[in-house]
Amino acid sequence: MSVEQQIKETTIRNRPMPELFSRSDIRNSGGWDVGHAPAVRGEPFITVSGRVMRVPLDDSELSQAIRAHEQIHVKISPQDLTPYITELTPEQAIRSAEEARVNFIANELGFPMKSMVTGGDKHDGKVIAGAEDWASAVYAVGASCFTGGLTPLISGVRSVNPDWASALRDLAKEVKKFMKSQVREIKKRKWGVNSTSTQNALKVMGSTEVNEYYDGDNYIKMDTIVGMNHTIALAMLLQAVAEMPPPTGYNEQEDSGEAEGEGEGELEGQEELAGGASDEDGDGAEQGENAGEAMKGDGKADGDPSELGDETQEVDRDSIQKTAKSILQDRVHEHGGQAKWQQVKIGPTSRSLTVQGAIGKRRVPANMGKNPRRMHRFLTDPDKRIFDKYVKASGGVVIIDMSGSMSLSKDQVKDMMLASKGCLIIGYSGGREESPNTWILGDKGKIVDDIPRVNGGNLCDLSVAEYAIEKRQNAKAPVIWITDGMCYKQGYHGQGWTDELECAKFALKHKIHMEYEPEGAIEYLKGLQRGDKPNPRILERWREMFTLHLAR
Repeated sequence: MSVEQQIKETTIRNRPMPELFSRSDIRNSGGWDVGHAPAVRGEPFITVSGRVMRVPLDDSELSQAIRAHEQIHVKISPQDLTPYITELTPEQAIRSAEEARVNFIANELGFPMKSMVTGGDKHDGKVIAGAEDWASAVYAVGASCFTGGLTPLISGVRSVNPDWASALRDLAKEVKKFMKSQVREIKKRKWGVNSTSTQNALKVMGSTEVNEYYDGDNYIKMDTIVGMNHTIALAMLLQAVAEMPPPTGYNEQEDSGEAEGEGEGELEGQEELAGGASDEDGDGAEQGENAGEAMKGDGKADGDPSELGDETQEVDRDSIQKTAKSILQDRVHEHGGQAKWQQVKIGPTSRSLTVQGAIGKRRVPANMGKNPRRMHRFLTDPDKRIFDKYVKASGGVVIIDMSGSMSLSKDQVKDMMLASKGCLIIGYSGGREESPNTWILGDKGKIVDDIPRVNGGNLCDLSVAEYAIEKRQNAKAPVIWITDGMCYKQGYHGQGWTDELECAKFALKHKIHMEYEPEGAIEYLKGLQRGDKPNPRILERWREMFTLHLAR
């Protein structure tokens, strides 16, 4: 076979087929213009609307990684980023976060993303650090996560500004933990805590279903897609860090290990992620295989692991979180407090079904028993009820988050109502300001026969929780809140950090018991029916995210 024939055969064999990908938001029908582009930064690209793709078509792992990256863009990325660009999430933050989402999914699917080293990553790091452009450094790290380019990028930064390199290395770990936590959260919400359906979780993370909300009469489609909700959340974190003052205070003596070649591959290997295998995210550990593709003129590989020594100085991660929170709060105040919780607006319901039974038990006076604990009643009570007995006690409030992210079926809601014997049952989902957002699904043993159509949003989470506390029968009555914890106010979409913090503080203060999914709530409610003592807890994700803040 001639060289030309070999090249043609390789090109045909490796040609991507973006026309085969299906999407929910647009029709991906018709032919694509697919052609070759060198594996050089800026050359490969796609345009979903124009149906054009240019990628390297050779057999190398680098080219395979680039093809995977661009094809996943075809499958999950929006045609236009404009609807996602706001003052809180500027274009650079959205683009960086979207690159991280695409790279993460490609890496989880087994594509060789560690081979994705352009050869100019270290140079880019030097240029960014030399220009003292902290924001660009943050965006570059976000876009490089889950690829082999992350290690040489931070190497380049370290050669100019070791302070920044330490903080950026720590940021990369936080980004990776964030994406892993998103997968865990999807699994818990959709399939239960012990689920191993990672690929199904990735489908949810890459969903192109259109976001929608209920206006009281109809479901209104928005200009955004479901999978991009994860991009927005990550963009918020990246932007908050980008607006932090650049880090200082690096102790050069403590980091002297890099001069001795210590700490090879430590950038990723020290991470504690779910699934935890360092070969999933261990960019640094694999640089020896990839470095040969990006040799510099001085004979050193771009991304030499010896330049990333183990640092004994620990960057304060909490400062990133506190700054993110502060930035979001400041922006709300700057814009006149537009972000707010919707007030509770009760919608009409008809409670026609009777449910026998009650939650919990209480002690009441009786005229028969073993221990006369109420001797004072011997003279004042005509029935001489001086003993105690236990009876079932109606009481408690059950709050059900019925927003779109919960994906609850009518059967699941009914099962929870049937388990909430004697409780006040409140369902909620925010939408348009003038529409109802809260429904009394059950009260005093009566529940609704038909589940009302809801709006699909959040917006009123804290208001409903406050309403539930006001309506509970007594201070000891249990309150159970079934929610995935994705709580946000009306106003600025995506500022879940501060909104969830408010809800978490309120849940702790009032000892609200929280459950991720219907199965866990039903089991807990059945325990209360058997007489188990209430055991309040907040969501595990909230405990992890807000431990330091809630302690204050």
